[in-house]
Amino acid sequence: FSLLTSCLVRAPCPTLNTLANHGFLPHDGRNITLDVVIKGFKDAMNIGEDLATAAFTPALKLNSIPNANFIDLDMLNRHNVIEHDGSLSRRDMYFDPSNRFDKATFDGFVAYFGDATTISTAAMANARARHALAMNRINPTFTLPESSAPLFLGEASLMLAVWGSPSKPVANRAFLEYFFRNERLPVLLGWVPSDTSITSAIILQIANDIANQTPSDVPLTYTAQHS
Repeated sequence: FSLLTSCLVRAPCPTLNTLANHGFLPHDGRNITLDVVIKGFKDAMNIGEDLATAAFTPALKLNSIPNANFIDLDMLNRHNVIEHDGSLSRRDMYFDPSNRFDKATFDGFVAYFGDATTISTAAMANARARHALAMNRINPTFTLPESSAPLFLGEASLMLAVWGSPSKPVANRAFLEYFFRNERLPVLLGWVPSDTSITSAIILQIANDIANQTPSDVPLTYTAQHS
C-alpha cells in the first residue's frame, strides 16, 4: 500500500483508487487496460470478469484518443458519465470539482446508520436515498437521472457484497468506513475477499433489492432540483 503523491492521478471512484493505492491497478493511475482491470478486481476483491468488464467498458469511452484501449483514472472525472451527483463520499461537482474524499459528506451519509455495526440492503437503501435527497436540497444543479440508476445502485450493491458477502449482502460497517476514509482495503481489521466470485448477476439482484426497499417518501432519481 502506498499513499497518493503529486505525480499520480486518481478517480472519483474509491474502489479504483484503493486498488491503485495497493498496486492491484497501476499505482500511478495511468494506462489501465481491460486485462489489468480484470486481474486487479479478481485478485483484490474476487470480482468476476463479467463485472470488471462492465465497469471498464463505459470508462473507456472517456478516453478521447481514437481507438484507445486504456484509461487514466482522472479521465473519470467528467460529470454525469461515471462521476455523478449524490456521491456517498464526495461533494457534488457543483461545489468541488476535485472529486476528493470529503469527510463531512461521508459523515452525513453514514449518520443514517445510527449506531448499527452492520448494513443491510434496507439500511443501505434508506441511507443512500436520504443522503441524495439532502444533497439535492443544497445543490441547485443536482441531477441523478434514471439512466444513472444502474451505476449508483450498483456502487451501493458492491459495497454490500464486498464488505459483507455475495450470498449475504450485509456489510460490516467498520470495513466499509475504513475503506472509504482511507481508500485502503481493511485487511488490518480482519477483512478477506469472499470465496464466492462477485458477478454482474449478484450485483443486479442486490441493486434490485435496494431499489425496491427505497423509502416511498424519497425519490430514487432526480431530473432537476426538487423533482
